[in-house]
Amino acid sequence: MIAWANLRVRWRELLATVLAVGTGVALIGAVLLTASAARPPVQERFAATAALVVPPTVVASHTPRTDRRIPWSSAEADATAARLGTGPGVTGVVIDRSFPAVPMPGGRPAGDPEDRAGGHGIASLALGGYRIEGSAPRGPDEMVVGRDLGAGPGTTLPVLFADATRPMRVTGVTDGPGVYVADEVAARLAPGVRTIGVLGAVPPAPPGTTVLTGDDRGAVEPVQDSRLRHRGTQLLVALGLLTGVTTVVVVSAALSTTVDGRRRELGLLRAVGATPGQIRRTVLGEAALAGAAGALLGTAGGICLAPALHRLLVAAEAARGVEAVPPSVPSLAVAAAAGVLLSLGGGLAASRRAARAAPPGAVPGRTDGEPAGRSRTVGGCAALAVGAGMAVATAGAAGDDRVGLALGTGATLVIAAALLAPAVLGLLVRARRPARAAAIAAPVIVAVGFAVLIGGLTDTMAAAYPAERAAVLAGTVTVEQDAAPGLSDDTARALMVPGARVPLPTVLVVTGPAGPVAVDAVGTDGAVVPGTTVLSEPMADRLGVAAGDRLPARFADGTDVELRIAAVSAPDERRGDVAVARSDVRAHDPTALTDTAFLPVGAVPDRLPPGTVVRDAHAHAVAEYAIDARLTTVLALLLVAVSAGYGGLAAVNTVVTVVRTRRDDLALLGAVGATRGQLIGIVGAETGAAALLGAVLGVLVTAPPLAAVASGLAVATGQPVTAVVDPGTVFLAIGVCTVAAVGVAALSTGRATRREGPGGARWVSRSRPGAWRRPSTPTATRRRRRPPPR
Repeated sequence: MIAWANLRVRWRELLATVLAVGTGVALIGAVLLTASAARPPVQERFAATAALVVPPTVVASHTPRTDRRIPWSSAEADATAARLGTGPGVTGVVIDRSFPAVPMPGGRPAGDPEDRAGGHGIASLALGGYRIEGSAPRGPDEMVVGRDLGAGPGTTLPVLFADATRPMRVTGVTDGPGVYVADEVAARLAPGVRTIGVLGAVPPAPPGTTVLTGDDRGAVEPVQDSRLRHRGTQLLVALGLLTGVTTVVVVSAALSTTVDGRRRELGLLRAVGATPGQIRRTVLGEAALAGAAGALLGTAGGICLAPALHRLLVAAEAARGVEAVPPSVPSLAVAAAAGVLLSLGGGLAASRRAARAAPPGAVPGRTDGEPAGRSRTVGGCAALAVGAGMAVATAGAAGDDRVGLALGTGATLVIAAALLAPAVLGLLVRARRPARAAAIAAPVIVAVGFAVLIGGLTDTMAAAYPAERAAVLAGTVTVEQDAAPGLSDDTARALMVPGARVPLPTVLVVTGPAGPVAVDAVGTDGAVVPGTTVLSEPMADRLGVAAGDRLPARFADGTDVELRIAAVSAPDERRGDVAVARSDVRAHDPTALTDTAFLPVGAVPDRLPPGTVVRDAHAHAVAEYAIDARLTTVLALLLVAVSAGYGGLAAVNTVVTVVRTRRDDLALLGAVGATRGQLIGIVGAETGAAALLGAVLGVLVTAPPLAAVASGLAVATGQPVTAVVDPGTVFLAIGVCTVAAVGVAALSTGRATRREGPGGARWVSRSRPGAWRRPSTPTATRRRRRPPPR
């Protein structure tokens, strides 16, 4: 097989392709292994169940506060449980109710600060197979707690509920997590039901329900865990997409560079009768074999890289900690297959380029000094035109749309600069062979351009959003419950001073054009009459309703209510998209907690409720954006590392190929007296100059899109925003690419030439067989040794 023979002989030329595919497979494998480890496990408190029965889901969700399931009312849950209990082999059916219950030993909240479902009915202990040490609770002020709290039977602990913080007497302890109260108390605190546990055998699914068994029971997870996993999924998807796209680009560039160096060989093959299809299949075969070798290398790298990636997600609060990230054969197989496919995808352009090689390409001297290809120039001009059009569209777009268009503009202009590099460098430095300099500059343009664009976007957003939030909250201070999921009603009442805003959020399931939709709703005092609602214009358009219409809505307790739309007004962050009366929220959602109270500056009570913290507008904005800031920073670091690393790899491969094509030139310079150090210095200086020019172009083309990003954020936030670029990111990207290119140029130049003769002053070329070679002793001065006379 020709492809296999070429791989064995030309493995150095294909090494860059193997490394690019190996790096891509390692990253994709790490992403898949991390995603597999982040799958929601079955909660410990459901370990003894045979199945979990859940209600139907909404068709769309516009809130992160829900699990997308439509809550049952108490009557619906009782009827469903009775039907499940008649199933064959079913030994028990338990209606699981969850509500906020935060124990506060020593006055400090215990447990997850975002956990709004830490309380359950005592019957839920059977779902985890837990036993009680002591007695079960009977009265409204009794409870069973987890053993980890360190509170024994007979002790009294304050517990934060949605309505108040009340002292509760511990009647028993258990190994299960959370707080367990009498079932009658749980039914009052959480009348809505989202889960029913079944013990014994798996029952048939009643109409309108879903029965979850085995690992599928992990779909019933706390809302805060779901939000955490969603953030991690976003980061992993972005990293995987960038890795896939970059791998294709780098593999295509590496194979195309290899094909360019083999033009004479390909021309000879065409001259002796090889068809374009045979040459195309040969190049694709080499790409497939290089992809397979890279896949084998990358799977091992993925296993080693996955734990580090998972720890990074945990540090960014985008995943829960796990004991280990186990290797998964299906995930690694998918990553390896993706590596081979990406290598083949990158080899398509190189194979078409190779198939176009004509027999005259075997003539010496044809490959060097050729101008940039017409297709490259046309493609660069087309990308430049598209980027200019997108820039015009960006200038006239709305705020949020402008941010997305600015990103597209930056990516398009970076690609245009890379394609037009030969022409631009020829005009700037009047290079005799601009294609050679452009081959080095192009990957540097891409690497530096994307690194500066991504880093600048992250830094600009980190400065803009807290400033916008602080401007909205100007003149107010915020009060929150420290280390707890929210403020109870008694705390909220103590903060209702004149001018205060104490919203009570909940989730409604309303009827949309396509079916049930989950939306955030905010309960307010005085602004909305009970039984009515006020919608924002975007929400009214989304639901297809107008002022005066009736809006069917299901509250958290499973009760269906028709709300009259009193008004449709412009968006107002303080009111939200759906505003209802606070009394309606509390009547139908006993589990609702106030997240934050907003008080006028100077109106803060002298004696604040225990456990609350006060922040000014700026401190609250920074704290609110802290999680997003960590996530975007980690994402930016990963994307910059991938783009800069791949750019450096592409630059290294290009430098090696360029030096290989210049072996005859180096030999000629050595023959006329150039020393090894001088040759290394010449090639290194040329390479460094080309890399620095590429870096400058990469930075310049990101200036317009970053300015557009700042403009878009200014429109979106209503505050002046300037583009922010971290100089460290710029210099890091430039330094990685330049140092890698110059270092490899020096090493390649040293290997391309060698000393000959006792004086070490002569040079020969380690180039193709038959290439020019200067002998150590001129032929004209050699003395022929005559045989001795007989």
